[in-house]
Amino acid sequence: MLAAQYDKVCNEIFKFDRRIRYAAILDETGRIIAGGMRRGVQSLEPQSEDLRLIASITIQLNSDRTWDKYFGKTQFNFIKRERVNIMTFYLGRKLVLVSMEPDFSLQQAEELRNQITTNHEREFL
Repeated sequence: MLAAQYDKVCNEIFKFDRRIRYAAILDETGRIIAGGMRRGVQSLEPQSEDLRLIASITIQLNSDRTWDKYFGKTQFNFIKRERVNIMTFYLGRKLVLVSMEPDFSLQQAEELRNQITTNHEREFL
C-alpha cells in the first residue's frame, strides 16, 4: 500500500476531532509507517520514551491476540489516563494508534473507530 493511503487515514483521524493529539499507523512489528503528533501539540512524554511506549503497546496487543479463539477479535482498546486517552484498533493487519485529550469519551472513540474501519477496511486487507 502506498504511504499516501496511510497518510490519508491519519488525516481523516485528525479531522474527526480537534482533541485528537496523535494518530499513527504501525506495521506488525510496531514500526510507525505513517502519522505522528498533530502540528502544534506537545508530546506528554520525552522523545526518548517514544520507542518504549510503542513497543509496550505492540507487545500487549500481540499477546492479547492469543485470546481471540475464545473471545473473538478485539474491536478496539481504550485506555483512560489522567492526562490522555489512548485507543488502538486493527485496520486489516495494521495497527492504528490514537491519543486524545482526556475529555474525549469512550463513545466518541468508538465512533471514530467505526468511521475509519468502514471507510478504509477494504484498502487494508
